[in-house]
Amino acid sequence: MNKKYVWISVVLIIIAAAAYYMTRVPYAEVPVDQNGGEGGIQSPIGNPGGSVSSGDQGTVEAVVSAFGKAMRNVSILAPTTTAAAAFDANYGSLISPELLQQWKASPSKAIGRMTSNPWPESIGIVSVSANTDGSYTVQGNVVEVTTTDPNDVAAAYPVTLTLEKRDASWRITNITRGAYSNLPQRVTITGNRICLPHKDTTGPQTLECAFGIKADDGKNYGLDTSLLSATGTVDAINSATRVRVTGALTPVEMLNSNFWQRYDIAGILQVTSAQVIQ
Repeated sequence: MNKKYVWISVVLIIIAAAAYYMTRVPYAEVPVDQNGGEGGIQSPIGNPGGSVSSGDQGTVEAVVSAFGKAMRNVSILAPTTTAAAAFDANYGSLISPELLQQWKASPSKAIGRMTSNPWPESIGIVSVSANTDGSYTVQGNVVEVTTTDPNDVAAAYPVTLTLEKRDASWRITNITRGAYSNLPQRVTITGNRICLPHKDTTGPQTLECAFGIKADDGKNYGLDTSLLSATGTVDAINSATRVRVTGALTPVEMLNSNFWQRYDIAGILQVTSAQVIQ
């Protein structure tokens, strides 16, 4: 399989929501699902539903992130007794007792590690929204990597998680997953770093700055720097005027989020390497 990335969990971060305005460096998410599953490239801090408490949001995101990291340790194709023990050890404090029992009885209904290579590395959080019953819905993307290059994404698929508060702790009570996403082409783009322009410039404008790049060919692209391992590199390109970036490009036609449709962009680039041009 060619190493390509869409993560959006794809995936998993370049765009902050309007509530974060210009005080945060935003990230894009991982791949759009091309097979009808939920998810896609969206703002990871968006709140499309009801009002979200900042305190609850941080805790809910932490639970989902911890679950994403634990997935690599749970083989859902292992014998039932082996899988059940892995569920207890890795998911026991993160999911509800009823979901835990369901998965222990039928491991094939769970999500986790399906092969030795690639394996699930993380869940990129796409959005968090509050439900009327006090629960939260989290949209995200499971990102899979390989031993060949653990810093690049081999596959991704979207997931939707429901979390409820149980005895003062947030627990995952339901998870649905979509099909594996088609991964995009790899390109190198040179241009100037910008705040992405809105398509509709009439009426009131929000204050957030969605960072991107205006390429030398005149097209605008959103940037996802979540795969860059060196913080110094991320800081450098976030403060630079002109950059050269290489990564996997998802064309705008593949984006299924209304959030991204507000911007005048040709696509989202998941950056795997970057260089500041003086």
